[in-house]
Amino acid sequence: MLNRPRIACLLFAITGVLLSAPSSFAQETGSDVIASGGKRDLSDKQEAISQQFKRFESTLHDLGEYMKKTDPARADLLFRAFGQSKQNQMTVEMQRVLQMLQEGQLGDAVERQENLLKNMQALLALLQSEDRMSEVEKEKQRLQNLLKDVNRLIGQERDVRAATERGGNPADLKDKQQKTADNAKKLEAKIDQQDAEKNNESQKSDSEQKQKESDKKSEGEQKESDSKNNKSESDKKSEQSKGSDSKGKSPQQGKSAESQKGSPQEKSPQQGQQSQQQQSQQQQSQQQQSQQGQQSQSQQSESQQQEQQKTPGREQLEKARQEMENAIEELEKKQKENASKHQDEAIRKLTEAKEKLEEMLRQLREEERELKLAAMEARLQKILAQQKRVYAGTLSVDQVPEKERTSRHTARAVQLSREETLIGTEVDKAVLMIKDEGSSVAFGEALTEVREDVLSVSYRLNQTKVGTLTQEIEQDIISALEEMIEALQKEMEKSEDEKKQQQQQQQQGAPKDKSLVDMLAEIKMLRSMQLRVNNRTRRIEKLAQEKDANRADLLEQLQNLADRQTRIQNATYILATGKNK
Repeated sequence: MLNRPRIACLLFAITGVLLSAPSSFAQETGSDVIASGGKRDLSDKQEAISQQFKRFESTLHDLGEYMKKTDPARADLLFRAFGQSKQNQMTVEMQRVLQMLQEGQLGDAVERQENLLKNMQALLALLQSEDRMSEVEKEKQRLQNLLKDVNRLIGQERDVRAATERGGNPADLKDKQQKTADNAKKLEAKIDQQDAEKNNESQKSDSEQKQKESDKKSEGEQKESDSKNNKSESDKKSEQSKGSDSKGKSPQQGKSAESQKGSPQEKSPQQGQQSQQQQSQQQQSQQQQSQQGQQSQSQQSESQQQEQQKTPGREQLEKARQEMENAIEELEKKQKENASKHQDEAIRKLTEAKEKLEEMLRQLREEERELKLAAMEARLQKILAQQKRVYAGTLSVDQVPEKERTSRHTARAVQLSREETLIGTEVDKAVLMIKDEGSSVAFGEALTEVREDVLSVSYRLNQTKVGTLTQEIEQDIISALEEMIEALQKEMEKSEDEKKQQQQQQQQGAPKDKSLVDMLAEIKMLRSMQLRVNNRTRRIEKLAQEKDANRADLLEQLQNLADRQTRIQNATYILATGKNK
């Protein structure tokens, strides 16, 4: 089975190495002495990163091929990550950065590395999305169950409070209050057990990740020490060769060399070695400081993670139980008025616990939405890249006149048809993702239309129909995918902006759960769908006026457009009436 944390850790390690590059730029450029040597070290590091990332890409593809039959869903995730890496041309960008470092263009290299980091972080998020999606779903279910328990406690405490106000028997009131307090205590124990299990799991995963990172760091340090030793040996050899050359020179040359050595601008070999030793010591001290800083940051992140593992509302629940116990003591003293005050406070604390659970649920739903947006965007990017390749192949076959086509061109068209069929499978998965989410109407309908167009293109390519109509249908598929990708990217940008305004929203009240895409994006998508229907209707009209037009084919296309127009009408009605909410 595939070890997904291993893959994520590998990419995380690569990202960490690349993150250290800008700081190394600052250290190298800050010194006035180091010039060619510092650039050479940076280029060597960049080349090592490039080779490591190439191996990582190859591993992604090989693991995806290996998992095709045993675990198709996981293999699909790997293929999407591989496709996203190729789409962003990450290996090409790394080679460009390497070339810039070799030419001394440090500023441009830093800018390109920042773009590389963003792409690598997006790739890491994609690889972690499957695990995180399941974790979010489990956490949502757990919090929903806890919310039911808290609501039940609130109802029980309100019943006891009403009975106390009515002046019931203190002994009976005490028994009812004791049962409610016992239920609260059981709920506390349940939450503590769940938190302990989560903490144990997170500690295991953190220890495994730290072990892998330490192993990789030790390997990197060993390689660096070996390279330094090799460099020092080569420097010694070069110095020896220089010495032998000076011995073989004529007396006049020796005098001139001695006069040059005696000049204050030149350094002796011993001084050069001392300066090199000082530089190596400075580099080692800088590395130690960076390692200490990373350790302190990791310790801070660990403490933050441990604090986050506590279930929200647990503290308020404990305070509510304490108020219930105080109410029991007052009921034993037959002080109903004081008991009522403690019961009111218990209800207030339980309500606070409920609000915290609801806020956490809202955050999880928002995170789930962001994960779905990212997963959908990555899948559509993969489909778009595949469709563009098929379209380019269609154009290449169509450039050959029909009378000059051979069996090789027919085989190429059939191969393109098979590739289009595979695209249809990917579109089917995207349609299922949209339907499972349930809130988006126009996007689901747009993907359904893309699926129909893909089937049409596959059929036409299999018949070696690579003419204008086939190409225009492929163009419609590409434009529809590009519009959907743009809309999804805008939704993700909006989510980032809304996170910054989260504190203001909390003050104004808890926001409602949002759909995958907002109403405006849905309306824009419906408009685009209608425009594509209109444009294709005009194309069919022009084709029908030609003398050699295939009437049966055009009638079939018109019938498909009529069905599509009906579905657009239904989708518009659903959005207008809000039946998708």
